[in-house]
Amino acid sequence: MIIDVRCRITLPETGAFFAELAKQRGVNTSGTEGFFAELAEVGITTAVSVCGNNPTIKIGRVAPPDRTTPNDLMASLQSENPGKFIGVAGIDTGNVYHDAMQELERAHKMGLRAVFLEPGHSPGCDIDDRRLYPFYERCVELNMTVMPQTSGPTGGRNIDYAHPRHIDQIAEDFPTMRIIAGHACYPYIREAIIVAARRENVYVSPDSYLFDMGTEDWITAVNSNHYGVSDRFLFGTAYPAVALKPYMERFFALPWKKEVLPKMLYQNALRAFDLESDPVYRDLYKLGS
Repeated sequence: MIIDVRCRITLPETGAFFAELAKQRGVNTSGTEGFFAELAEVGITTAVSVCGNNPTIKIGRVAPPDRTTPNDLMASLQSENPGKFIGVAGIDTGNVYHDAMQELERAHKMGLRAVFLEPGHSPGCDIDDRRLYPFYERCVELNMTVMPQTSGPTGGRNIDYAHPRHIDQIAEDFPTMRIIAGHACYPYIREAIIVAARRENVYVSPDSYLFDMGTEDWITAVNSNHYGVSDRFLFGTAYPAVALKPYMERFFALPWKKEVLPKMLYQNALRAFDLESDPVYRDLYKLGS
């Protein structure tokens, strides 16, 4: 049983961002049925689709397309595929594509459980910028998991945008807000490990960056349960940035201790998305009575 916390369905309706990424990486995408068939083939039970809905900026030599995945599509796919698909609401906290607070309310009413924001692109600020605090406050009230972009290479104009101190600050200021650092603040691997270890509400998913710099740090920290960090690590592939089958093979070839695998693969994610009491997920993941 596996929850992939960064597995983006790639369809014509989801826009150019991931279609171009898949093309650049040589990853084939094959529609909704093909997506779920591929998940089943590699043993992924639940896909968390973190796509986004916000304008982007050019960062150095990288000029990504805008993120234009409709939240209505995320909600409909989640409704049509209970237990197999978790749609993440893309919220433009720069208020260009929509009013962020209104779209957050709408996403919640549609049944979406989590939000993705990319403040380094729109409005162009750090994750702990006080302009975002009303948004975070409402996420707490709505019990929605927050998934900020935390990539050093493409997260914001300055690499410091990805520094885990920003995650650490919002975790301190919003102690009941569940936070998932997608890309795990790369390249600040050791700092990210310590923030996740010391903050009960912070989870980290290095996903595609796991096999770049810092692989040994992740293995050492998780296997030793460094300050409890094995309870904070989430499995993710970052599909379609990578092909699923080769990633899975590489992941399971790493020397993880057997006892940490259930935590990494699904138990931690069930907590991160507050799904442990959801009857669909209790049954799917055999959580018992």
